[in-house]
Amino acid sequence: MTDSSLKVIAETFLIGGGYILTSACLLNFNKYLMNGRFPYAKVFTTFHMIMATLLSLLLYKFAPSLYPSMDKARANWKAVLKFMVPLGCLFAMNLYLSNKALQYCTLSFVQFCKEGNVALMFALACLIGLQAFTWYKVRILSIVMLGCALCAHGEPEFAMKGFLLQISAQVAECVKNLIGEVVMSGSGMKLDVLTFVAFQAPFSLLPLLAGAFWLWTPEVAHDFGVMWHVLLLNACLAFALNVLIALTLKRLSALSFVLIGLAKDVTIVSSSSVVFGDPISHQQMVGFLVTLFGMALWSHLKLTEQAQNEEIPIINKKAENA
Repeated sequence: MTDSSLKVIAETFLIGGGYILTSACLLNFNKYLMNGRFPYAKVFTTFHMIMATLLSLLLYKFAPSLYPSMDKARANWKAVLKFMVPLGCLFAMNLYLSNKALQYCTLSFVQFCKEGNVALMFALACLIGLQAFTWYKVRILSIVMLGCALCAHGEPEFAMKGFLLQISAQVAECVKNLIGEVVMSGSGMKLDVLTFVAFQAPFSLLPLLAGAFWLWTPEVAHDFGVMWHVLLLNACLAFALNVLIALTLKRLSALSFVLIGLAKDVTIVSSSSVVFGDPISHQQMVGFLVTLFGMALWSHLKLTEQAQNEEIPIINKKAENA
């Protein structure tokens, strides 16, 4: 094995492992805070966005190379801001609802629900013509949804309110992602992860600030004074995850990112059971394995489509030169 191969393997384990660990720690951290320590989802989410805005500015000042599309975004700031208004509101809604759901649901159950995002995204993308409908894709996604259904039906501590909050959060997330893909890519302004966060965070902060101000009480102020240092650590961890996502997308292959994503899901579910003692039934274990199998098939399909799309321009170029 060559030195370059060892370097690639080491980089994959270092970045991928950091991404998995940080993601699992953040979700468990959020659950810890929402579970009675600081149960004010709107104030909690508002503080996240304040720190994301400030840390984005600081990181851009000292490491502008991490923001490769920032110059293009600043040059087209009017168009970017127009798009960021709905995206920011949807992101704020997603964060608030998902954090609120943690007050009623186990972390493992929330993660099981999130696996269904791929099917929801496909359905919405087909409706607006962004995806081509095929029965083969439907069959693969049916496997994913079967696994999700098994997980939901086997939940020992099912709470309808938490389930509805989580599903609403996922709908907001999927609509946000679709708008971002259609508008930003279609307008020739595809932004890197950190530049996107730098623009999105302030517009997510504005509606959250109004809600936090409305819900601010002496009790919230007291608990914030007691927990501010813990909340600060949590917000910094959330921003670190955005940095690691950017590094993962930049430095690792698409296949590595898919495999890391599957490993992350397993880690989050396992850690929730260890840290919080969340009960996971045998039916949920089977359902989760079925879901992961379906996700692996779907990822293989998308990687194949991506490779075919990348080959088309090369073939056309060869034909022109012939």
